[in-house]
Formats: sequence, C-alpha cells, structure tokens
Amino acid sequence: MKKLLGFIASLLFACVCACSEEEIEYVPIEKKHLGETFETYTINNVSWTDSIQVVVLNFYPEEVTELSYVEYSESACAFTFHRGETADYRIAWDYDTEGSYVEVQYGQNAMWYTINEQRHKGEYLLRANDGMAVRIIMRANGYSINDNGEVKYTAGVTVNDFCIEEVE
Repeated sequence: MKKLLGFIASLLFACVCACSEEEIEYVPIEKKHLGETFETYTINNVSWTDSIQVVVLNFYPEEVTELSYVEYSESACAFTFHRGETADYRIAWDYDTEGSYVEVQYGQNAMWYTINEQRHKGEYLLRANDGMAVRIIMRANGYSINDNGEVKYTAGVTVNDFCIEEVE
C-alpha cells in the first residue's frame, strides 16, 4: 500500500511538473542564512528552465561573498561575475542533506555545469569570465505535505558554508 501511495504521489508530482510556465508563477524559494535548513518548497519555487526541474537555493549575498563586482540576482538566486576581465575564484561549500540531490554549479552561455561531484564539502577553482554565474540547486523531488491547505514538498538541505573568493 505504501508503494502504491508513493507511486501515486510521484505521478501527481510529475503531472504538476508537466504544466507550462504560464500556468505556474515562479517565485524564488525563501532566503536562508548559512546554517539554516531549507525545509520545504512549493511548486512555485521550481525552476522550469532546466531539463530537470530544480529548486535554486536562495542566500543572503553578503554571507557568501564580499566581492563588490559579484552581483546577486534575487530572482535567479545566482551570483554573477562582472569584474571586466577573466580571473580565478575559489568556490567553497559545505552542506548537509536529508536525501535531496544537491549540486554546486557554475553557468556560462545558458548552460549549467556541476562542480561538486556529489561531495557535500569541498572547493573548486573556477576561472570565470564576465557574465559567468554560480549557484546551488537541489532537484525537485520529495514527499508532499499539506500545510494549512498549501501543498509543500520536503527539502532538508542545510548549507553550512558557501563562499566565493578571489584567488590571487
């Protein structure tokens, strides 16, 4: 019976995810401080621009970087480089997850590339041009819960550290 209910919930989630962008208004997930847990998300927090539906984690930019030429997009939840030249950056992360698939990514030319290879803690040396971006995502899946009439999905991701620094 549990497997049948799980299958039905997965099928329902897949059907909801099949809706077009016009039908579901995208809203970034609630912003969290480093060390706080992203516990739930709604269907409105799912990004439909990737081939796999993802939830882009939302941060307070001053906790991630002090670099004035790294801009944070509140709607895309991504850090973009605008230094005027190519430079090297250290991207560091440390997160815990309760089963959610999490990726640290950099983006260039509308493509996103995974840099953490499923390591929950580490760092990466990124040679970035102007316009390149960095973000942390989790795949949109999980169990649905009903919270006061609103359907939410479980997340369970705690980002303890996320840092973007210039390498000299």
